[in-house]
Order: sequence, then C-alpha cells, then structure tokens
Amino acid sequence: MYKSTTRQIMQALLVLVATSLSLSTLAASRLPASARATPATPQLTQSYVWYDGDREQTVWVNPQAVAEFNPGKSGESAIRSADTNATEIPMQRAQQGVRLWQMNNTSDTAIRGMSSHNPTGKYSPVFHDGPSSSAGMRALPGNIIVYLNPAWDASLVDAWIKKRKLEIVKKLDIGPNIYVFKTGPGLEALDTANTLYKSGEVNAAFPDWWQGVVAK
Repeated sequence: MYKSTTRQIMQALLVLVATSLSLSTLAASRLPASARATPATPQLTQSYVWYDGDREQTVWVNPQAVAEFNPGKSGESAIRSADTNATEIPMQRAQQGVRLWQMNNTSDTAIRGMSSHNPTGKYSPVFHDGPSSSAGMRALPGNIIVYLNPAWDASLVDAWIKKRKLEIVKKLDIGPNIYVFKTGPGLEALDTANTLYKSGEVNAAFPDWWQGVVAK
C-alpha cells in the first residue's frame, strides 16, 4: 500500500512539472518579439562628428573592426602583423576593393603600423551610424568632397586651392565648384573635412565615405 501511494505521488509530481514547463513555453511564445531574449549586441562608446552639409552627424567607432582598401596578400600580411588572430568578416554583398577584418588591436598606432607594413594599402577604422555594431556601417578610404562657393570664378577657386595646398582628384558635375580632393584614409579624411567646414570658407565638406553591409 505504501509503495503504491509513493508511486502515485511521484507520477502526480511529474505531471505537474510537465504541465508547468508546457505553460511556460506557451507563455514565452506569445510574448512580442521585442520582449523575447536575444543575443546582446555590443554597444559602442567612442564617437566622432562629421557634417553632411550643415547637418551635424555622429558616427561610432567599432573597436574590433578595420576596413582594408586595395586588399591583397601584402595587405593581409600587414593586418596579421598587428593581430595574428585577425579574421575576415563576411560581407552580405561582395564589393571589390575592400575587405573587413575583425581584430583585437585597432588602435591608431596599429593602423599606422599596417600602413607602414603595406604602403600601397589603405586602412580605416570601421564606423557605425548608431552606438551599436548592428547599425549602418561606413569607413574612410580617403578623399573628401567639398562644395565651394558657387559664385567663385576659376581664379578664386584656384587661389583657394593653392592657399589650402589641396590636390584635386576630380571635379564633380552635380553643381558648380564641387570637387573631390585627395586625403589619406582613415581619420585624416574626417579631420580634414571637418577643418574645412568649420573654417567657414566652404559651403560643405565631408569625407568620401564607403558604406557597406555585413552578412548576418
């Protein structure tokens, strides 16, 4: 009699546990997607400002990613000289002329070391349009786009370019006195564009951004 009663109690407990688990699973499945547990997305803390015309924009640095432009074998060697465990980041849409790397060392010193190791390569921090690594991604391959005063004639444009010691890459046909000027990659491009815009001498100045999408 005692054994039979114990067996019945254990069976009843198992039924209760199973029912509880089923109800928990059902309740979780009815939660809105935003309330369900998802893997944490790394939050970014270091930010920079750039100017899209007169609109101030903010980008956040990804401390574990570097963009390599003009990629090749020597470029990979330069990357691995800074971080032997660097791995290539898959891209959702393949783009010629750029390769992304996940690294532990993406400091300014590390990036300068990569450039010294491979002078024909171009390396840039990877930035995001929000404080999360899932936000839109961009990088700085070099060069800036500058909107000069549209009323300037050729002599005024030439004088300004000589004063600023800039090198023309090309003139754009999207409006009067709009030029692409040469700069180095990375923060040099961002700093040069910001300096020109803040000078008040130009209508707009911003980096010639590269933008991309990473495979999920």
